[in-house]
Amino acid sequence: MLSPVSETRFALRIALFTLFASIPWGIPLAFGSTTEIAFSAADGARVFATHARAKTPTKKIVLLFHQAGSNRHEYDPITPELNEAGFDTLAVDQRSGGRKWGHPNKTVDAMGHSASYAQAYPDLQGALTWAIDQRYTAIIAVGSSYSASLNFLLASENPHRLTAGASFSPGEYFPDKDRVKRAASKVKIPYYVTAGAHASEEQRVGEVLSLVNSANVKRYRANSGVHGASTLRADVNPNGYRKNLEHFKEFLTTVAPR
Repeated sequence: MLSPVSETRFALRIALFTLFASIPWGIPLAFGSTTEIAFSAADGARVFATHARAKTPTKKIVLLFHQAGSNRHEYDPITPELNEAGFDTLAVDQRSGGRKWGHPNKTVDAMGHSASYAQAYPDLQGALTWAIDQRYTAIIAVGSSYSASLNFLLASENPHRLTAGASFSPGEYFPDKDRVKRAASKVKIPYYVTAGAHASEEQRVGEVLSLVNSANVKRYRANSGVHGASTLRADVNPNGYRKNLEHFKEFLTTVAPR
C-alpha cells in the first residue's frame, strides 16, 4: 500500500502524463515559441513547416507559402513581424521548391525531387486543414509567385474555411492560361494582391484580375517592390520593404482584428 507522499507523487505523474498526451505533436507549449512540424497534404504526402506562435495566446494564424526554387525560409525575416502583430504563422516547405536563403526545402528533399507548380496544390490544402484541426478561428493564406496563383484556387474553393487571402506576384504560371483568372473571379473573401514595381509584374497581376468585379479583392501598387513575398524582406527590397510590410500588416489587422 502506498504512503500518502507516494500516492501524491503517483497522482502528479498521472496528471502530467495526461496533460502531455493531450498535446498534438509539433505544437509548442510556450507562446512566442517556434517549432518544426510535419502535416499531411491533401494527397497524404508528408509536408514540413515551421509553426511560430505570437507572444500572447491567439486563434489567428497566417499560412505562408513560398515562391519557385524556394522554401519556408523566404519568410524568416517576416514571421517575427506577424507574430508581433498578434498572429501565429505556419511557413510551409511545398513540394515544388529548392535551396534558397541558405536552407534546403525538406519536403522536396524527402520526396527526392521538386514537383511542378500545380502538383504543390495539395500542400496548400493540407496546411489549411491542419490549421482548422488546430482550432484556429481566423485563417489567412498567403502565396508568393507560383503559390500566389495557387492561393487564388485555395481561396475560391474554401470561402467558409479561409478568413482572407493574399497573393504576392501571381500570374498565369500553369498550362491552362485562364485557370488563375477564373479562380480569382470567384473569390468571395477579403483578398490582398500586389507585385513588384516592374511593368511585367503589374501586367501579370492585371491579367489575373481581369475577370474580377468584386470589391473585396484589393490591389496594392507598391512604389518600390520586387517579385513575390520577398518584397517584404529588408535584404531584398531595402528601399520599399518597410512600407510594403506595414501596408500588408494593416490589411491583416483589418480582416482579423485583435
